[in-house]
Amino acid sequence: MCGIFGGVFPADQKKLESRMQAASRSLSHRGPDDEGELIKASGDSIVAFGHKRLSIIDLSARGRQPFVSSDGRRILTYNGEIYNYMELRKELAALGQVVDRKHRLHETMLP
Repeated sequence: MCGIFGGVFPADQKKLESRMQAASRSLSHRGPDDEGELIKASGDSIVAFGHKRLSIIDLSARGRQPFVSSDGRRILTYNGEIYNYMELRKELAALGQVVDRKHRLHETMLP
């Protein structure tokens, strides 16, 4: 099972990167296949997410998390698999939702 960590911190947060690395190390047993992290300033805060990945369906690096939406406005990290993602993609296409990148599970939730 994957491991997720992160939060919203004051912009002047010191040692945030070292704390994120420590959190990542503490969850290494949860996701031996891949890892990712994102640290982004937002106003007077910093948003930080980290993810340790256990790959089930998408074994490629394309499934690395956290995911950033195509417009860069949204960030997603989650634990689990979307087993019916192909059906959901068809429904989204029928509703006019364009999925630019192929075979990435998260696009059913984050275009």
